[in-house]
This record gives sequence, structure tokens and C-alpha cells, in this order.
Amino acid sequence: AATKSIPPPATVAPAAADAKVVGRSDNPTQHILVHNMFNKDEETEQGWENDIKLDFEEECAQYGKIANVVVMSKEPGGQIYASFDASDGAMKCAQNLAGRWFDKRQLRVEFVDFVPDSA
Repeated sequence: AATKSIPPPATVAPAAADAKVVGRSDNPTQHILVHNMFNKDEETEQGWENDIKLDFEEECAQYGKIANVVVMSKEPGGQIYASFDASDGAMKCAQNLAGRWFDKRQLRVEFVDFVPDSA
């Protein structure tokens, strides 16, 4: 029987990377961006953005002092930005959240250079 040649492995795009790997962890900052925290099209309760923000702050406060949290409630992708007083708090939080399942969505986390002032 003829043996089929195995195609070379496809190059993995950064977006398809393992969700447990924190983006830009080689260049950490005190700011993180968490993806997939919510689906804005499924949130119908009045003030849901604030509920998510409070839950998120409560979860992340165990890793370090939080300076600011911004819920991107009008954008797709379920994004929440968080600023910590120090990068080690951001690192601990990022490592803990990355790859976790939250409401049937797997979280992805990356370090960013700044947090927007508001959604």
C-alpha cells in the first residue's frame, strides 16, 4: 500500500493559541485584558455591566489591589480590562483566569499597555 506523506504542521495563528497561555506574558504590565467574560447579546438585565464588573473585581481582588476595571459592554468579544497597582498582581490574576471556563465560555487573557478610560 502506498504511504501517504504527512503534511507539515500548519502555523498556528496567535488567536488559536492555547487559552491557558497568557498573551504577552514575556512582556507583562499591570494591565490585563480578559476575553469571553460575557456575551453582550445574551445580557438582558438592567445594569448587567455593573454586576459583571463587581463579580470580576471580587474575583481579581484576591491577586492584588485593583486600580480600575472597564467592562466593554457595547463591544463584541466579552472584554474586560483591569488595571492593578502592580504587575505581579496582574500576572497572578492573568495566570489564574486564562483558560478557565466561565458561563460556557473559555477565558483568554493578555497583557496590554493601557486600559481605556471607559467603554
